[in-house]
Amino acid sequence: MVPEVRFKGFTDDWEQDNIGSHLILLKDGTHGTHKDFVDGPLLLSAKNIKNGKINISNNERHISISDFESIHKSFRLKKGDILLTIVGSIGQTAIYNGDTHITFQRSVAYLRTKDIDSEFLRFLIMAPHFQKKLKINQVVSAQPGIYLGDIKNISIKYSKNSNEQLLIKNILNSIDIAFTLQQRQLDLYKKLKKGLLQKLFPKEGEKVPEVRFAEFHDDWEQHKLKEVSNRYDNLRIPITASDRIRGDTPYYGANGIQDHVKGYTHDGEFILVAEDGANDLKNYPIQYLNGKAWINNHVHVLQSKSKISDNKFLMNVLKCINIEPFIVGGGRAKLNADSMMKIKIMMPAKEEQKEIGTLLQNLDHFITLQQDKLEELKLLKKYLLQNIFI
Repeated sequence: MVPEVRFKGFTDDWEQDNIGSHLILLKDGTHGTHKDFVDGPLLLSAKNIKNGKINISNNERHISISDFESIHKSFRLKKGDILLTIVGSIGQTAIYNGDTHITFQRSVAYLRTKDIDSEFLRFLIMAPHFQKKLKINQVVSAQPGIYLGDIKNISIKYSKNSNEQLLIKNILNSIDIAFTLQQRQLDLYKKLKKGLLQKLFPKEGEKVPEVRFAEFHDDWEQHKLKEVSNRYDNLRIPITASDRIRGDTPYYGANGIQDHVKGYTHDGEFILVAEDGANDLKNYPIQYLNGKAWINNHVHVLQSKSKISDNKFLMNVLKCINIEPFIVGGGRAKLNADSMMKIKIMMPAKEEQKEIGTLLQNLDHFITLQQDKLEELKLLKKYLLQNIFI
């Protein structure tokens, strides 16, 4: 009984037991009702545990020190205890970091190990084998939940070799650390782009932006979208999933690529703007396309008029506009073509548009590369969790 992926030098079979036989503490958080208190200890819940971390915002509940002491009169959390969400979002984990000023509601369970490395066991809990058992044992009522007694009886397979446990937890921790660093880099790129979008385009009522390339000085001019772009909605063809022929061409709907098919409806440089079915009205789906694509009837297809406008610039200036006032309909919000083409935008001369468009496209490229790195790390961790445990 061994895992599919294993470090060299380890050949012994893994053991099998109920997880409860390896715990000296299995307890859930407070069931009591506690009054809010200014600047007291934090009372957290399952929503604060995600992606292996305890996430604390500025809007968390605080309780009195006397309530905190009452909750912990018979036990204290120790650094290294495993936190496991057991109500609502079941199966999220984190390691308690030793902060003496936090406690949890009953939606979080505390697990303290006696003979297995706690971080190794946390990763084992995150593995698909254990997560599947949590799901099987959950009780569904107003919120999904799982009883401590059912957790205690879940069977686990584990290595008794502490060195093997150490290597497994170290490689998974290293992936988590790399993911955190790459996520920070992605956040910096996104923050930079947000700042540039605010400064590279004129504020309302102004004719020049706050930040500008040195060689440009003329005022920007206002145009309606129909004056600077053409619409190619007439070429769109929707295809039901059952009628699509698999291929390499991206098939676009309102919110992006839905599939890949054989054939195409459009070939060239375009801007895609959701017509109806947008999944986010605040961050309205607007995309740049360069190449062949099959586009359905839920997305408008625009192309800049080559003599006066640039596609990359136009895509970014549209992203800076609040589209919501132009939306009609209730259950399925819709951006009508006529309303869209009347949207007013500020534009400089085409050469300045190209400079701005290229700068933002390069930044988008860095963002995409960073997102790809994060996706690779996610897939690597998923693979290891599936194969490094039994």
